[in-house]
Amino acid sequence: MGRPARFFIISAILFCCPQNPASAQDYNKIFRTKYTTIHYERDEDIGNFTWRLGGQRLELPQDTALANSRIDKVIERVEAILDMQPKNFNVDIYLHRGKLEPNRVAYYENRAKSIHISIENSSDGVLAHEIAHAIVNQHFSVPPPSKVQEILTQYVDKYLWSDY
Repeated sequence: MGRPARFFIISAILFCCPQNPASAQDYNKIFRTKYTTIHYERDEDIGNFTWRLGGQRLELPQDTALANSRIDKVIERVEAILDMQPKNFNVDIYLHRGKLEPNRVAYYENRAKSIHISIENSSDGVLAHEIAHAIVNQHFSVPPPSKVQEILTQYVDKYLWSDY
């Protein structure tokens, strides 16, 4: 088998099989908002996540509208800061207990259009940073280089709640 054929096969395997820290079967629950599909394992996971975003315990399913509002408000704020509103923006969010790997609490995976975030280390700022990556990647037909993306996400970090 020639070098191009091996490269193609390896690329196809990597593209079709994203390197997620947990398998899809671990996420048997889904919570949807206007812009997101949140995958999680236990009801307390989504409760702890939304609490870390807003500082108030929510009882789901009664507080579904408030949870939607918290998550979507962060997304709309990031879109406003970046002045980017990708058409049909949607992102999958996978909630994990504990850190994802050493010194990493969240990351955006462009190929799968998904965010992986540690529940225990989540905050509106951490979510906004990863949402900024998702917005930038979905706004441009060819995403900018990673260093440019980091500049844009740090801009979001700085101005997330500056007018409040």
